[in-house]
Amino acid sequence: MANARPLLDTSLRSKLTHYILQQQIVELVYRDASGQVQVVHSRIRDLFTRPGGDFVALDKGVLLAVDHILIIDGHNLNGY
Repeated sequence: MANARPLLDTSLRSKLTHYILQQQIVELVYRDASGQVQVVHSRIRDLFTRPGGDFVALDKGVLLAVDHILIIDGHNLNGY
């Protein structure tokens, strides 16, 4: 299968699901499309896969690629 992507790491999926279930506002630090580091405070509403990767849906309909997230609430995601 050409262009097959590995599935989202199980422990990262569990961590994201925890944040979805908690429905608390979290701080997300991520790298945007131009490479700049951005910080947003929002609830994580959903986690899903689309062509091109795994995404989280934030408040106000914002979609963020999971592989662009660097830190959630002080937890570094570089190890995933």
